[in-house]
Amino acid sequence: MNDRTRENDPTELDRFKRDIDLVDYAQRQGYQVKKEGKRGDWHQLEKDGEVLIVTRKEDHQVYLNTGDDRDKGSVIDFAKTRGGAGHGLNLGQVRQQLREYLNDGPAPTRIYAAPVDVSRLNALPVGDPEHERQQQEERKTRLIAEVLGVNKELTDRTYLHSRGITDSTIDSPAFQGRIFTSQQNEHRNTAFPLYNEQGLASVEQKNEHYKNLLPLPKNGIWVSHPTLGKDTPVERVVVSESAIDSLSHYQLKHEQDAKNTLYIATSGTPTEAQIALIQRVIDKQEPREIVLANDRDAGGRQFNMNYMNELHPARPLIPVAEQEAYKEASRPVEWHATSDKYHTALKVSYHHDSAETGAAQVQQLTERVARINGTGEAGPTIELEVQRSTERETVLRLSVAKADTAQLEVISQELYRQREQLRPEQERGQETFIRVDYPQAKDWNRDLELTAQGMSADQIRAQSLLDEQQRAAEREQRRQESQQEQQRQAEYARSAAMERDEQETRRQYDANQKQRGRDSTPETQQVRQGEDNRITQAVVGAAAADTSSPDDGRPFRSYRNEQEAAEHTAQFVHAKDAGLVLLKEYINDNPPLTGRKVDEAEQEELRGRSRYEASVAASNVSTGQPAEEKTATWKIDEVAPNTTGRAEAWKEILDNSGYSMRTSEVRSTVDEQGIRRAEFDMTYRNDQPDIAIIHAIVTNTNARAEAGNEKYAGVRVVEGEPDRAARQAAAEAAPIQPHNRDRSLDVADKPSAESSTGFQGSEKQVIIKVDEPAITPGERGQAEAVQAAIIGSGAQAGDIQSTTDADGTRHSEMRVSYRTDQPEIGRVSHTLDAVEGQAGNQVLEHSSDRAERRELGLNYQQSLATRSEEITR
Repeated sequence: MNDRTRENDPTELDRFKRDIDLVDYAQRQGYQVKKEGKRGDWHQLEKDGEVLIVTRKEDHQVYLNTGDDRDKGSVIDFAKTRGGAGHGLNLGQVRQQLREYLNDGPAPTRIYAAPVDVSRLNALPVGDPEHERQQQEERKTRLIAEVLGVNKELTDRTYLHSRGITDSTIDSPAFQGRIFTSQQNEHRNTAFPLYNEQGLASVEQKNEHYKNLLPLPKNGIWVSHPTLGKDTPVERVVVSESAIDSLSHYQLKHEQDAKNTLYIATSGTPTEAQIALIQRVIDKQEPREIVLANDRDAGGRQFNMNYMNELHPARPLIPVAEQEAYKEASRPVEWHATSDKYHTALKVSYHHDSAETGAAQVQQLTERVARINGTGEAGPTIELEVQRSTERETVLRLSVAKADTAQLEVISQELYRQREQLRPEQERGQETFIRVDYPQAKDWNRDLELTAQGMSADQIRAQSLLDEQQRAAEREQRRQESQQEQQRQAEYARSAAMERDEQETRRQYDANQKQRGRDSTPETQQVRQGEDNRITQAVVGAAAADTSSPDDGRPFRSYRNEQEAAEHTAQFVHAKDAGLVLLKEYINDNPPLTGRKVDEAEQEELRGRSRYEASVAASNVSTGQPAEEKTATWKIDEVAPNTTGRAEAWKEILDNSGYSMRTSEVRSTVDEQGIRRAEFDMTYRNDQPDIAIIHAIVTNTNARAEAGNEKYAGVRVVEGEPDRAARQAAAEAAPIQPHNRDRSLDVADKPSAESSTGFQGSEKQVIIKVDEPAITPGERGQAEAVQAAIIGSGAQAGDIQSTTDADGTRHSEMRVSYRTDQPEIGRVSHTLDAVEGQAGNQVLEHSSDRAERRELGLNYQQSLATRSEEITR
């Protein structure tokens, strides 16, 4: 049975959210659990300085990035933003990755706190926002009080001194009441309070090898007093990533340019709420200059690009509906920078009056990018893509490797100047309102440390390069350790899955042995004899009905014994009624084929020869070529507007039929009248024994649709005339032919594997690894040849997962499954042995599974040889 999950199944995403343990999934991506709640109701994960909080929301887990309030959601969002080696995944790729995770075995059960008593919740007042606000405020007050205590003061300067901050800087009027000492148990940390318009919002604590931001919304900023004292007019605002950098910038720069300055820090990545708060500080203080003093790295440059787009000179207040609001300046062009693990991207949006104006602006930017790309020694570094263009708006995306982020910063500075020129004259501000001030080293505190050592600017830059090389080496070491840990976990999961499969196989074997013992009792044999008698009566009745009916030219068939009659009768009964048509309606009323009749002895001989030839052909893995695969497209329209499901029902009938054709996923569109028009592909091969039945299915479907059968309304099978003619010829010579009978006499179930092999088989899993020289795109390599041979043998082969290492070797892996009771077990076993014997291939399976399939395969070959000998006599 084909049980593949449909790509458009909406319930699958909900299942991912419920069934996947987000903590375990993140650990497999390299995150480590640093803290967790006493009741297990939350977990803190960290990786490369990123901190995530995982909690439970209703029936699934959600995460929140403490450094970026836009990075949050379920396991779907986690995989979408962090998958693809940091490049991100689309929804289809997310589905595939999460399916593979679930197939690796269940995650360890994670116990969460008991759910709240719903009956008690129902008794509480609902929809009281003031009550909720008070609760949040109480929680914030409690957390801050636990950190700062009752008396907020700086009593320990040890950490600040270790970072090179002098007492004269600490005692400056700018920083009075802005740095405290926190006491937690025996630990004393330096605390930097974050404020918003409502007052104290959060606290960041720092110490040697320790950094912590309270788990509260990141909607406040650390802000100093003006350097000339409170309530003095501010001339300049300096924005940096941390309070330590602000103190370092003051100590290095303020004496050289003693303007009255206000210092702001965001405690890491700035959130939207923090940027909006900085703008309101600018509106209130009305400085003449903004200095961006962020780190000299890709992250700091990204922050600067976004600040240049979002921060503006002080906005005037204007009356709006009996209130006041800030007047926003027009934005003829705006941009936003984002980044993943390896790249930085800049999205640019032009707003214009006509498409011609937009085209000219795009051309101007394209020429600028071309000039920058032309100066690089290693070739072009900026990729430019026009994502959308309308009469009023044009959107572009520029991307570079993280090491080249400075080039996008140059572009954003030019966009900043261009925006001022495009604005109306009354809205234009001074082009020098925002200025970037970079340290010589990575950050301002490192500059302070190296300056204290007596280094010159050139020496600081040289030391900065050495620092970066060391950090890169440490990152590479962490990456390799994380990769090794992931490999160990994957191997462990694979071993555990194989062990579970082996235990299940043993359990099934024991159950089969017990069932055989029960089947050999006299009572069971008597019941079986009674069933055989009923089948005999049914077959005789069918034969009598065919004899008494007028000869309409349709082919019939006879049976040599009751068992064969039961098997052939049951093959055409087992179908699922999907509300449209039963599969047996395809078989009954078949159009007569022009081929000759084949008696049973000759048919058995043909079957044996075809199976034997196929098993021999499977031994040559690298050169064996199955018959060409043909495709017919099923087109199925809904019969009423705003309805769906017919195409899926037809596809399910074909998938569950047990015949050799395969179907693709359903594709669909909806027309203006609301009618859904769907289609899917059916692939088949003309060398399959059941090709005559497949031919009857296609022929009858089109014939009944053309005849106006209401069940077939809007259904048609489209294919090329050469393919139809080739299938007709193959159907005439096929060993298995459709036949007609009285369906009221169908009394047998579909024959199981037990009826032909004597036992209930089980599904086995095999992993095949192939190492070969790298191939060019579109080329068919050894892995593809192995996959084709496996499928040709009758086993199921999954998609090929490949990577190419630095030595040019392609490493491929595929999952293979087969059943021990399938008729092709001899061919499957022979093919797997042939694959294993080929250079560069490795077949991973349990030794007990290998021994079992080889024994079954040998028995199959011996029985085939015996039947062939009887036919020859």
